[in-house]
Amino acid sequence: MGPSLCDPQSLIKDLNPQQMEAVKYYGQALLIGAGAGSGKTRVLTRRIAWLLAHGFWASSILAITFTNKAAAEMRERLAALVGPEAEHMWISTFHSACVRILRRDGKEIGLTSGFSIYDTADCERLVKLISGDLNIDTKRYTPRMLLSKISDCKNSLTSWQDQLKSVNCDYKPGQRGYQVSAGDVDELVAVVYAEYQHRLAMANAVDFDDLIMRTVELFQRCPQVSEYYRHKFRYVFVDEYQDTNHAQYVLVRELSGIDSGEQPDPQMRGAGRVGPSWITVVGDSDQSIYAFRGADIRNIQDFEQDFPNAKTIMLEQNYRSTQTILDAANAVIARNENRKPKKLWTALGEGDKIVGYAADNAQQEAGWIANEIARIHEEEGIAYRDIAIMYRANAQSRSLEEAMINANLPYQLVGGTKFYERREIKDALAYLQAIVNPADNVNVRRILNVPKRGLGVRAEGLIAAYADAHDATFFGAIEHMEQIEGMSARTTKPLGVFRDMMHGLADFAKDHDTKPSEVVAEVLSKSGILEELQRSEDPQDASRVDNLSQLQSVAAEFEQNTPDATLAGFLETTALVADSDQLPGENEDFGKVTMMTLHTAKGLEYPYVFLTGMEQGTFPHQRAMEDTSELAEERRLAYVGITRAKRRLYVTRAAVRAQWGQANDMMPSQFLDEIPDELIDWKRREAGVERMRASWRNDDDEFGGWDDDDDFGSVPFGGSLYGKSSYGGSSYGSGMYGSRSSYGSGRVQYGGSSARVASSSYGSSSQRSYAGAGSSSSYGSSYGSYGSGKPSGKSGKVTTRRVKPKTKPVDLTKSSQASQTDNRSGLSISDVHVGDRLTHDHFGMGTVVETQDKGANSVITVDFGNGEVKRLLLRMAPIEML
Repeated sequence: MGPSLCDPQSLIKDLNPQQMEAVKYYGQALLIGAGAGSGKTRVLTRRIAWLLAHGFWASSILAITFTNKAAAEMRERLAALVGPEAEHMWISTFHSACVRILRRDGKEIGLTSGFSIYDTADCERLVKLISGDLNIDTKRYTPRMLLSKISDCKNSLTSWQDQLKSVNCDYKPGQRGYQVSAGDVDELVAVVYAEYQHRLAMANAVDFDDLIMRTVELFQRCPQVSEYYRHKFRYVFVDEYQDTNHAQYVLVRELSGIDSGEQPDPQMRGAGRVGPSWITVVGDSDQSIYAFRGADIRNIQDFEQDFPNAKTIMLEQNYRSTQTILDAANAVIARNENRKPKKLWTALGEGDKIVGYAADNAQQEAGWIANEIARIHEEEGIAYRDIAIMYRANAQSRSLEEAMINANLPYQLVGGTKFYERREIKDALAYLQAIVNPADNVNVRRILNVPKRGLGVRAEGLIAAYADAHDATFFGAIEHMEQIEGMSARTTKPLGVFRDMMHGLADFAKDHDTKPSEVVAEVLSKSGILEELQRSEDPQDASRVDNLSQLQSVAAEFEQNTPDATLAGFLETTALVADSDQLPGENEDFGKVTMMTLHTAKGLEYPYVFLTGMEQGTFPHQRAMEDTSELAEERRLAYVGITRAKRRLYVTRAAVRAQWGQANDMMPSQFLDEIPDELIDWKRREAGVERMRASWRNDDDEFGGWDDDDDFGSVPFGGSLYGKSSYGGSSYGSGMYGSRSSYGSGRVQYGGSSARVASSSYGSSSQRSYAGAGSSSSYGSSYGSYGSGKPSGKSGKVTTRRVKPKTKPVDLTKSSQASQTDNRSGLSISDVHVGDRLTHDHFGMGTVVETQDKGANSVITVDFGNGEVKRLLLRMAPIEML
C-alpha cells in the first residue's frame, strides 16, 4: 500500500451525484459516459487521486489520453491534488506510452532503443522512393493514398505477411526487378506495404501506426514483457475511449490482462498484484467522429460486453454551454439510432438564442461573419480570442480568410502549415535524426544536398545503387564512397566534406547529449542552413531564420522541463506533437479569432462559435447522403460543433457554393431542420436568390413570361456539389447558374441572362458595416452577390413583362433544359405521405418513411429494403407513386 496523500472527502465535496459515484466506484471495469462539457477531466483526475488517497501506489497507475496537451493538463491537475507523487504515474498519449515501452523492450522484436519515428512527410518520402524503384505510377497511385491503405492495415493489426497472403502474392521484401500488376490495387498495396516495412526495419525506424501495432506485437510475442507491464499497471485509465481504433482496443485489452486467464487474489484490496487490472474508460459515443482514421465506435458501445461486470455511469450535467445550445445539440443527436439515451442539461440558464443567417453565396456568408465579429467585438466588448469559426472541410477556409483580411480582423488558422512541417524545420530535424540514427535513409537522403553542395540527383542515385547492391544503409554507402563506381572527383570532394561534417556533428552530439539546444545550435551553424538563409535577400527567408531560432528555444525549454533530457528524447517529443497541441492554451491571449475544421475543434470550447456551411452536401458531407452510418457520424460531428459554444452559437449557410469552378444550388442542411425553430433567431432566413425563386413561383404576373425561343443557357441544372455524385439517386446541382459564374462582381449569371440579386447589406437595414479601419465599404455590397461572367446566349438584360406567359414561367436559376425536367415526377409534397409505396428508376420499390415540406426543395425519405434508406429531392427524383 502507498501513502495516503490527501483527504478523500475534499475530492468529492464539490461534485454532483453522478460525478461522485464515478469517483468512488470500486470495481474492475467502469465506463464513464461523459457528455460534452460534463467535467470528465475533473472526474478522471479525482478518481485517480481517490485511489491514492486510499493508499494505492501512484506507480501502479497508467492514464492514457489522445493529445500531449490533454496529458499535460491531467498531470498538472493531479500534481495540484496529490503533489509530487503525480510524477510516479505514467500519464501520456497512446503513442508516447508505446514509445517508452518499445525503447525499453523493443529489442525483443528487433528494434534497437535509438529507433527513429517517421512523421507523415518522412513516410510519404519513403513510399515515393519505393514507388520509383517498383516503377509505380505515382500520379495514379499517390504516396498519400498508398500510405492510407497501409495505415488501414496497421490499425486493423494486419501484418504485411498476412496482406501478401491475402492477395496470393509471392513478393519478397528487398526483391529487385519485381513487376507489380498495374490493375491490381490490392496486390500493389501489399507489395508496397511489405517493402515499406522492410525499409523501415533497415533504417531502424517506425511510423506512428507502428508504435501501437509493434507494441501489441511485443506483448503477444513476448509473454514475459506483457506480464511485466500487466503487473506494473494495476489501474488503467483511458480518456476519449470512443476514438480508439482496433489496434488501440487490443492494446488496452493486453494491458488490462482481461484475456490472460490470471485469477485475482481475493485477499488483496483493489486490483491486487495479480489478475486483470482495473480499467476505467471515459468517453462519449455521441462524439465519435474519427471513423476516417480507423476509430471504431463499437469499442465504447460494446464495453459492457467486452469487460465482465462493467458498470456504466452517465454524466449529463453540462458546465459549459447555455440550455439553448444544449437543447439544439440534444435535438440533433437524438436522430441517431443505436445510442445510449443521454440528455444534456445545465444550471447556467437559457442564454441567447442561436443566430442564423442564410447568404446568397460563400463570399456573402464570410462577409456577414466578418461584419458580425467586428460588431460584437466593438459593441459587446468580446475579445477576438473568445471567437471561433468552424467548418466541415479545409477548402471552406479560403473565402472566410479573405473576408477576415478585408475586414482587418486578426485570426489564426489551425491546420495550416504546422511549425514542425515547415521546410527549414524539417531540414534541421533531419540533420538531428541522421546524427542520432545514421541508418535513417530517408532523412540522410533529405539533407545530402541541403544546403546545396553539388550533390544532386545523379550523386544520390549512385549512392543509393551502391547501398542496394551491398545491402547497406545510405550513409553506410557514403562511408565507402571510394568504392562507388562512376563517381567523379567533382562529386567525391563535397561528399567527403559532408561525411566528415556528419562525423563531427555526431561526436559533438555524443558529448552534449543532455544539451539538445547546444546540439541544435551546432547543427544550424556547421551544416550551413542558417548561413544560407541569413545571406538571402528574400524577405521570407528572414522569417525562416526566426523559425530556426524558435526551434532552438523549444530545445532549451525541453532541457529545462525534462530532468533527464537527451537529444533522442527531444526528437521524440517533436515527433509526437499533435495538431491540437499547437493551439494556444487557456491563459494565452493571442488576440486572434481561431479558424479550424470541426474535427480539429474536438475537445475545445469558445464563448462564441460560428458554425458555417450548413448545407446538404457540405455539412453533412456529400458522401453521407446515401450511407446511414456516415450520416450518423456527420450528425455526431454536428453535435460536437454545436457543443463547442459556451454563450452564443451562430449557424450560417450559403444558397450557392462553388466547387471546381461551378456554382451549385445548395439545400439547407438537414441538421438545421432538426434544431427546433424556436431556438434560432434568423437574421436572414432565406437567401436573396431563394426569395426571387419563390416570387417567380408564386406570382406569374410579377415577372411575366418569356418566348419559347429565349435562350437561358445550355448548361443543365442538376447534380451535386461534388461533381457527378448523386443525392438520393437523382442528380442535382451539377450544373452552374449560367454558363460562366465567378464571384465578387455583384452580378449573377443565369445562362445568358444577368440579374442583380443582392443590393442590401445582410437582410437588415440597420446592419452596420465593419469593413476595417479606413474603409467605408460594407460586405453587403462587396460580397452581397455573385457571378461576373459575360452574358452568353441571345438574351441580354432581364426585364419584367406584364404579359400572360405562354407556358409556365421559367425559373431563371435553371437552364432551358433544366426547366423542362424541373419536376420530373410531377409530384408536390402534399401528394406524398408516410407509408406510401413508390418505385424508383434506380433503387426499385420502396416505402416512404418521412416527408419534409421545404417548398420546391421538399425531401422524402424512402426505405428500399435491405437497410437501404435514401433521402430524395422530390422535384428531381425519378419516382412514380404506386
